[in-house]
Amino acid sequence: MKILSLLLCLVIFGCGYSAKQSELIGQVKKVVMVTPIICPDYMMADLSLGVIRNGVGSVSSEDMFMTITDKTQYNLLKQATESGKLVKITYDSARITLCIPEEQITNVEVLEK
Repeated sequence: MKILSLLLCLVIFGCGYSAKQSELIGQVKKVVMVTPIICPDYMMADLSLGVIRNGVGSVSSEDMFMTITDKTQYNLLKQATESGKLVKITYDSARITLCIPEEQITNVEVLEK
């Protein structure tokens, strides 16, 4: 009975988002189509918070792995990967996810500077 109550509490209080409309600026390292065995396929971006241009900049040990939610975002991020341009990402953080990274991209803007 205690286990059932605990699971019910997790489902009720674990749903939703822990943060919405968060922003970051970083450099896209790679864009990948992930194909897990059990879960459905999804697109993922590896974003570095450190920026290097022409061998000058900062290196960050902090990378963020985020779920790409639509094909337009995928194409923009892929172009940014090839050109080395910075991107401004807006994302939501889910409380509980089973198969995908918690951070889900909602908007992508490629910066020209």
